[in-house]
Amino acid sequence: MTEVLLLLLTLACAVFVAAEFSLTTVERGALERAAEAGERGADGALKAVRRLTFQLPGAQLGITVTSLVIGVLAEPSLATLLRGPLEAIGLGVAASSVATVLGVAVSTVVLMVVGELAPKNWAISRPLAVAKAVAGPQRGVTAAFGPFIRHLNGTANRFVRRFGLLLRLLKVEPKDEVASVFTDDELARMVRDTGDAGLLSPADSERLRDALGLGTRPVGEILVPVQEMITVDHRVPPAQLERTAAAAGLSRFPVAGPTGAVLGYLHIMDTLGVDDRDRPFPRSSLHAVTRVRIDTPLDDTLTALRAAGGHLAAVAGDGGNVLGFVTMEDVLEELVGPAATT
Repeated sequence: MTEVLLLLLTLACAVFVAAEFSLTTVERGALERAAEAGERGADGALKAVRRLTFQLPGAQLGITVTSLVIGVLAEPSLATLLRGPLEAIGLGVAASSVATVLGVAVSTVVLMVVGELAPKNWAISRPLAVAKAVAGPQRGVTAAFGPFIRHLNGTANRFVRRFGLLLRLLKVEPKDEVASVFTDDELARMVRDTGDAGLLSPADSERLRDALGLGTRPVGEILVPVQEMITVDHRVPPAQLERTAAAAGLSRFPVAGPTGAVLGYLHIMDTLGVDDRDRPFPRSSLHAVTRVRIDTPLDDTLTALRAAGGHLAAVAGDGGNVLGFVTMEDVLEELVGPAATT
């Protein structure tokens, strides 16, 4: 009978551990979709997540109580079971003490592995499935011990609110629900659903979807290859730069040095205020070219350009050779659509 009770208590502890970890790691959006689809246990799990600071004390209470009861029952039972063999091998009066120590060790290891580590790993690896499976028993226990849990929660909240100047400065405020952070996939689904409902125009919906995908697209997808890039010689004068800009309809040009390496870039605005129109630009007039790898995400490329205060980036391959160029406008157009060149 004791063995059956110990097994049930260990399983109960495993359920509480699984509930604690699954409810804190499950993706809120996936749980909401499962509830909308009518999946078994999803609605109860969603209700538990919405009152997480009420459910977690219930799980912790269950873990504590089951662990204590297992310790009370298992240690003497195992000690009695082990005492005979230990006496038989000649330990004599020491057999009782050794059996007690071994009983504590064995019960602790079994509880840790079966009742805690295994369900924890299961809950972390499959949070949605586990949350749906254990939310019912978990909510039942918290409902049964609701007044006691609310008292514990209230005591903890009062402690947090009154815990010194530091927490007041940090504006720590107890809450009943964990803040939800939306992933790119969840935001894309919201945009799609909003567009399908007619609340967004097709153009706006497409623009928002493009913006959500900006961070994952590599800059190599939008670069202008080196052979297609219009460059100017390092000895170019303002008058020649103006003619080149007028013919090409562009405003920024990489400046090639004597060996063909890019030294920087010039902007059409650099021609303003120059008295000698036929004198080459001094090297100090060149703007630095930001360098990024071909697999750099577009949002990281934009961040690098802004940090450098530049508008032109050289895109390098794995070997370090420049494969092409991209401007800040190129990156921004992926987000907001074509813009006029300035």
